[in-house]
Amino acid sequence: MKTFITQLESYYKCLMTDCPANCCRYWKIEVSNDIYQNYTKLTGLHGIIIRSCIKGHGPGIIRRVFGRCPFLIEGGLCRFQQDNGDIALLPLVCKQYPFHVMDLGYRQEITILLSCPAAAATFDDHPYDINLVPTEKKYQPYYTANNDDKEFLSELLLQRDIALSAICEPSHSLPSLFQAIYACAGRSNSLYLSNSTRVKARDIHLSFDPDDWGSYIVSKEPSNAFYPIELVDRIILDLVYYTSMSLRNPHLFVLIQKYKKLFGRLDQHSAKKWLDDRLEELYKADPSFEDRHRCYFAHTLQQLYPYAYESYFWQRQAMLAILYTELLEIFDITEFISYNRVPDKKERVLTLSALERGTRHNPALTENIFNLIRKEF
Repeated sequence: MKTFITQLESYYKCLMTDCPANCCRYWKIEVSNDIYQNYTKLTGLHGIIIRSCIKGHGPGIIRRVFGRCPFLIEGGLCRFQQDNGDIALLPLVCKQYPFHVMDLGYRQEITILLSCPAAAATFDDHPYDINLVPTEKKYQPYYTANNDDKEFLSELLLQRDIALSAICEPSHSLPSLFQAIYACAGRSNSLYLSNSTRVKARDIHLSFDPDDWGSYIVSKEPSNAFYPIELVDRIILDLVYYTSMSLRNPHLFVLIQKYKKLFGRLDQHSAKKWLDDRLEELYKADPSFEDRHRCYFAHTLQQLYPYAYESYFWQRQAMLAILYTELLEIFDITEFISYNRVPDKKERVLTLSALERGTRHNPALTENIFNLIRKEF
């Protein structure tokens, strides 16, 4: 099996005790059967205490205490890692986070999860270094695709490469990329799902001509507000927001409160123009934000497309990548207007990591978001 890893891995360094959002708090950590068997071999009171921290009598979820992992010790470190402790007791996600490992049969891909503040900072410093490069390093997969259709995987990765190449071309604006990639994914995906028209899917090319978008045209004048503000409102306020967010994800909680004040008084037409105008102001004040949004779209698309290997539904992944990018644009603008200045490095990192934690690490939330998009969009 060939293994490919993001270039960002070479820059990444854990913040450890300096981390502003410790990953040992408010996360659901699974303990696999292999790791739990290591716990059963522990003797005495030490073994009893560790096994009592797992829900149920066997492999399961680590029991949080006041929202934090019971193995988190003073200084924000893990008991299992202290003084070069027994790494065999660490759950898989704790060993490898923030690296996300996908097993696609004959290919393994390792990307980085920007919910980690250190990973978000790495991305902020090197937004264009997201390419996947060969590696000899060994990782255990979090996700293993239940499919052996190599022909489709090749087609899926080709579709992704075409989209990523277009995103990296600065002559294409982000709004035009949203529309062109959405239309290309929709048209090619619908043809590929039928055996009688599958070969025709390869005739669909990524085009920036509105006449080629067919029934998938959203607007002949693309906007950063790809999704209507009413829909985005419902996603943010009805799905992403929850009552205990102020404790679990305080930065996103504050962002949503600011968002409500800024966008609450705008109708659809006004919000669309307002967002485009404010982004233009932000990009003029600090051009790096345009790179940030463009590269985040590429990173998210790169990470999401392989999930379509089982479902054969890559249009879904394109639509979610567009949504997450639009949300990042909105929250960056929210900070820009609220502070009356360009957000600094720390604020950029916190916004990105908080958005990722609040939207992309909850499969049930993702399903609810996509169902709402399909219903309303």
